[in-house]
Amino acid sequence: MQLQETVIPDHVLKLFDEVNTLIDVLPLDFRQTLTDYMHLLAWQITENIHDNAPDEHFEAISKKFECARNRVLH
Repeated sequence: MQLQETVIPDHVLKLFDEVNTLIDVLPLDFRQTLTDYMHLLAWQITENIHDNAPDEHFEAISKKFECARNRVLH
């Protein structure tokens, strides 16, 4: 059996770090979107079809986070 090291792309880790600081106050709809994205990312990593560059899914979740963060902070 061959084991592969699983690496979460740096841009995703950075987003998760930012989200983590506000997760309790973010809207439920964003948290559900984030959960869906995490499932997609896990599947991509498991199937070894992820890329280290941001894709359209990452771009979408980043924009949604920006909007949610702005609503919470302002």
